[in-house]
Amino acid sequence: MSYEKAIEWAYSQYTDEGVDPFIEKISLASDVSEIIELISNDFQVYGEPTQDFLAGEAASKYSKERLSLYDAIARILFDLDLELPKEEQQELYIAEDYFGWHDHAEKEAVRYVLPIFSKYRPIYEHAVEQFGI
Repeated sequence: MSYEKAIEWAYSQYTDEGVDPFIEKISLASDVSEIIELISNDFQVYGEPTQDFLAGEAASKYSKERLSLYDAIARILFDLDLELPKEEQQELYIAEDYFGWHDHAEKEAVRYVLPIFSKYRPIYEHAVEQFGI
């Protein structure tokens, strides 16, 4: 990220209610090295992403057409092997089963996955929206 983009992002975080003190420090930085130092000293991410977050990421990528429906389902069921509630896992397995034999697999499968994706997508998008411009 360039210095200009970082400053643009920081200013976009300001609202009528103010801004987080960390964001204010970034907006007052004089160069990229100062921003990097602030981030490394003041902002650290610990732990692993939650299962809800990971499921939401797949759902968000599907909604933005960055993943096909099948790929989003497969990511949740097979790649990430998430421990979602049994009912949701069953719905995802039913949806996944349509692919490969049904003429209108996506149309049928979407009925099963949209309620699940609608549950998890906002969790992911809310978590990452702070870092968007």
